[in-house]
Amino acid sequence: MRDQQMPVISLDHLTPAEREIATGIVATRGKNQGRLRASKPNVERHEAGKDEFGLTLYEPDNDQGETAYVWRMVAFAVSPKSQHHCLPCTADFDVPRKWSEKRARLDELNALADKIVSVIPARQHHGTIRWGQAFGQVGTPQVEPDGSIVYR
Repeated sequence: MRDQQMPVISLDHLTPAEREIATGIVATRGKNQGRLRASKPNVERHEAGKDEFGLTLYEPDNDQGETAYVWRMVAFAVSPKSQHHCLPCTADFDVPRKWSEKRARLDELNALADKIVSVIPARQHHGTIRWGQAFGQVGTPQVEPDGSIVYR
């Protein structure tokens, strides 16, 4: 059975600016200190005006939103929790900016997430392993009685 603890996250190889964003993805208390947080960091939202219908618009806090995005990308790849292996289709909703500006910033945040994941041992890449099995790229094929092929 796989180790069900979150992986230890090292931030030593990051620049100070990267570390400022990534610090929020690491648990700071208890038995999980130094490991990936078990849940997404909180993102506060503040009023950003009204739309054309008079409805209040809310925008996420920039720093908290970027930290939450990086946590989601790292958790997708390395978390042992199966809930974290769902595709992070809406993770960028926490990063405030117009889409034209957001795309470039998301590329930088994805590079940061990759940099964090790259120092975690491959055997702890639970999400990557799970998706690799789903696509038949990782594991040993086993033929089930109904004829389906499952990779383990």
